[in-house]
Amino acid sequence: MLENFNEIALLTAIVYAFVESLEKFGINKKYAHLLAIPAGIGISLLGFSASNIPNKIVYGVIIGILSVGTCDTTCNIVDTFKNKIKKQ
Repeated sequence: MLENFNEIALLTAIVYAFVESLEKFGINKKYAHLLAIPAGIGISLLGFSASNIPNKIVYGVIIGILSVGTCDTTCNIVDTFKNKIKKQ
């Protein structure tokens, strides 16, 4: 698993950017996050160096979940800072 960490990190960033762009184009946040897992699977099938298809699918699910988690965490941090600035 650790030998593929660089690829997972890169593909997670790509899926994160895809999900964020979907949100900017007006797709509901809930649906954009649901599309992250199929997008992760699709990108891992196309661009991952694992040798067999089941491993690529598992890595794709991991990539999708990581990108959604990154999305939610980033949004929560930004909202927290915005709320602190408004209170001052």
